[in-house]
Amino acid sequence: MTDRHAMPARPGAGGPSRPGERRAKKLIVPELTGMPWKDACIVIDQAGFARPTPRYVEAYAADFTVVQQVPIRGQLIDSTVSIELSVARQSWVRFLPQLYQNTSDGANHLAHEYLCIFQQLHDRIAERIDRIPELFQPLDTPPEFLTWLGSWIALQLEADWSEEKQRRWLRHAPMLYSIRGTKAALHALLEMYTGVRPDILENQWPFEPFRVGVSSEIGVTSTILPPLNHAHCFVVELPLAPTSLPDDQIVRIHRIIQAEKPAHTMYFLTFKQAALSDDYQPFMTIGEDAMPE
Repeated sequence: MTDRHAMPARPGAGGPSRPGERRAKKLIVPELTGMPWKDACIVIDQAGFARPTPRYVEAYAADFTVVQQVPIRGQLIDSTVSIELSVARQSWVRFLPQLYQNTSDGANHLAHEYLCIFQQLHDRIAERIDRIPELFQPLDTPPEFLTWLGSWIALQLEADWSEEKQRRWLRHAPMLYSIRGTKAALHALLEMYTGVRPDILENQWPFEPFRVGVSSEIGVTSTILPPLNHAHCFVVELPLAPTSLPDDQIVRIHRIIQAEKPAHTMYFLTFKQAALSDDYQPFMTIGEDAMPE
């Protein structure tokens, strides 16, 4: 087995801690020898270590198989220490003419080392290409891709959400498309964004028809709206006080309802802990001067 080339360790992967830094926890090194390189990376990640440092070697083993590890299995080391793995990899030298495969010549040996550098660069690019499907998996995609992945399914991820919450809703949001435009879907989305479960009252509207001078007073107990069909109306009632939500949160709630409701319907957002008289004040009174002073 001949050492071909070693990839440098990532900065900050190991070494003594700086003064004042929190001491790294101790972890047991798992058994990695004999595993495929990708499986070994998964085991190391689940064990709590950083991504390992591979060292390509020529060995009688399948390509990208771990043939040796440092430290060995069972040792108790800091979680910040980078585990170095010797990975079997056939060199591209075998594709050269027989004359250039002889490493006894110093010039040929230098050419082999340069060729190994390009081989490792190629393998890194190939590994990134192989990992492209992970970008579309909510639980595996890097954190910086979460917002981009949410845009594919029209899911607005908020900046104040934790990474775990973003991944959870990215995973479940596609299932809501089968019930989009229904009461159940609106319930789920509003609960996701507000943290409380609202009441959705179908075929209702908070204002009744009125007759001037009989059942209402203009500008006091009346609201003038276009003709409404109660079959196409619903009321969203949140068990919160309007003062408990910032303005941007209320705007967000309206945006969700408008995006998810059927296009032909009208809605009214209200709060259980707020009276309608507190929300509406008369803007004009018959018989009084309505002009500003």
